[in-house]
Amino acid sequence: MSLSLDRRHASEKHAFTLIELLVVIAIIAILAAILFPVFAQAKSAAKQAATVSNVKQNVLGAVMYANDYDDYCFPSWQDGNWDDPVGGSYAVQKLYPYTKNIDIVWDVAGGIPQIQGGRHTGPGYWGDWTVDQTLSWNNNGLMYGTDPVTYLPMPRNYSSEEQPSALMQLLSVYDPFGWFAFDGTQASCHTINGLPGYDDEIPADYTTGNLPGVWAAATKWHAGGYVSGFMDGHAKTVKGMQFMATDCDNQTYQWWASNSSQNNFTPNNAWSKFYLSDGPLHYWGSWWDATK
Repeated sequence: MSLSLDRRHASEKHAFTLIELLVVIAIIAILAAILFPVFAQAKSAAKQAATVSNVKQNVLGAVMYANDYDDYCFPSWQDGNWDDPVGGSYAVQKLYPYTKNIDIVWDVAGGIPQIQGGRHTGPGYWGDWTVDQTLSWNNNGLMYGTDPVTYLPMPRNYSSEEQPSALMQLLSVYDPFGWFAFDGTQASCHTINGLPGYDDEIPADYTTGNLPGVWAAATKWHAGGYVSGFMDGHAKTVKGMQFMATDCDNQTYQWWASNSSQNNFTPNNAWSKFYLSDGPLHYWGSWWDATK
């Protein structure tokens, strides 16, 4: 009798009370609340690192292309000609002999979408799927000016560039299918407060392909950083390279109409003062100068 009671008392001493169970559950919940954001940040950082790697492979491919073409950049669309889908080709096809990879033209954070008809890579022009990519080429980083004979932009030359380590050629953009190329001058200004612009915050624009979504990629995918590839072949994430305004399209047009179209490359408003400053100008590139 005494032995059985002792055993019962021993088992009662090792049982958890309801309060103890609730305390344990509360501790687990607190730890989960602390650790889950850390895991999410780690996952985001891993995707950003993978995207930087993709960007670097692309710009290194561009460097190798230039080595075979007297130091000249490839034109960011086809052969600089929108109307030549057979004889020309877009970046992913042009650089494939050097990169050997059609998946690296996508931001890892956004993934690779299902493209109707697939991604043909046979002989000849690969097809219009090659305009789709969320790692987008900066027209200003690859071309400048206008050829007096063809009236097309002219390719930049690596040997002529003042600061190849500062000139951004490739950038992550936010769009389901992406943009193969964008205008660096206009993209340097982001339209705020939900107003329309070349690069704005209107959610519908990111589903219809109405704008490149430079700001959106930085904000939604990369904690405010612009994942960038540079002319010298390196890649990194940078910040602070966009001017924020409610009237970007007005300011960029005003500067073009009044100044730059007249070969006057001095600022005449707040955005142009930002864009023409040393850091942003060498990052976004100019459309008129072969050296920057």
